[in-house]
Amino acid sequence: MGMITVPESLAPLRRYLGSLFASAQRYQLGQPVEMVWTAESVVTIEVDGRAVHLAFQFEAREVLDYRVRDQWQPPYPSLGEMQQQVAQDPSLVVCGLPTEQGCVDLWHHQGEARAVYCRQAGSAEPQRAMLLAALALDYPLEDAVTLARAYARCYLHDKDEGCVDSWPLERALFPRPLTANHPDAEALGWASKEVAVAPFAKADPAQMALYPVVDSAAWVARLLDMGVTLTQLRIKDPAEPTLDLQIRQVVAAGTEAGAQVYINDYWQQAIANQAYGVHLGQEDLETADLVAIQQAGLRLGLSTHGYYEILRAAEFRPSYIALGHIYPTTTKQMPSKPQGLSRLALYQRLIGQDFPTVAIGGIDLPRADAVWQTGVSSVAVVRAITQADDPQAAVDDFYRRLVRPESQRPVPKKELAYAE
Repeated sequence: MGMITVPESLAPLRRYLGSLFASAQRYQLGQPVEMVWTAESVVTIEVDGRAVHLAFQFEAREVLDYRVRDQWQPPYPSLGEMQQQVAQDPSLVVCGLPTEQGCVDLWHHQGEARAVYCRQAGSAEPQRAMLLAALALDYPLEDAVTLARAYARCYLHDKDEGCVDSWPLERALFPRPLTANHPDAEALGWASKEVAVAPFAKADPAQMALYPVVDSAAWVARLLDMGVTLTQLRIKDPAEPTLDLQIRQVVAAGTEAGAQVYINDYWQQAIANQAYGVHLGQEDLETADLVAIQQAGLRLGLSTHGYYEILRAAEFRPSYIALGHIYPTTTKQMPSKPQGLSRLALYQRLIGQDFPTVAIGGIDLPRADAVWQTGVSSVAVVRAITQADDPQAAVDDFYRRLVRPESQRPVPKKELAYAE
């Protein structure tokens, strides 16, 4: 169980916090949270033995994990000025910075500032309440800030508009991340490390279901022989001496089989060999040449681990968005905690039909049904096939389960064989 100790000076937040924690329990979004009210001026949040100290009104000398600045009087600082301040101060969180046409929320991320922007800010007290509630539910800061703005916007007209059980669900409520692809970024004075890029070639969700991720060209070839039509080559070691050869082999094999074969990380080689697509992580958005990938006609899949990263990925109009990791996994060191089915279902609702989605992380056959029922377009698996006693039987079992009603998607060729 988590605990949040809240100053009595924030008593107006009580009704929002109670509703939010009740909602979180209904949606199974985290451990129960105990609320304690205190005469102290600092909010203390305890989760998994860690304590976070936060204040909205603070003295410069106070040592805090987060110092939230959210009350503004003209003249307002420029966005460029606040971007520099947040980049230099890991504890500074800026909420509701007024601009000529809207407001910006900023936070520190690995030596730089990140931000979300919207035209209408919403109400201040719900915004504060959700920020605290999300942190107490162990959401990362970037998701807590993003959720807080979405929740505040629920109260613009009708408190239930776009919210169910007090939790923001609809995409229209959420702010947009400021990236080079945001149409207002330049006018706002936002400095981006990324570059603007046109939408990527589309992936067909009707042709997506099972998505094995494997670490060798030999495994890709085996999968294609088994009837798999969507797969990914993920070789972790860039110094692997056969890397270039293996990429050439899987591209050729995919072309011959008419399959969709993605290359993980190595976008230069993927372009050089005219691969079907490339899969990148969030950290690659600032370093990979997205324009070159897009102009080469390659599909692009992007990894995400929460609300902010999903919204950030959407700004670049990728071919699909990967959602993970859903369950604990040992195949890769992950920067986040397992998301679980409940959060996955809300992420899928947030994305809707805008992009195909791929659920990834610790998914085996017994878990596949529940993951598929969240509405994702595809289920990525690793060990469930490569470590199966009979990989072909495992592939067949997955295809039997990952079937949509005929009204939702065409029946893949693999499933036609069973229908016969």
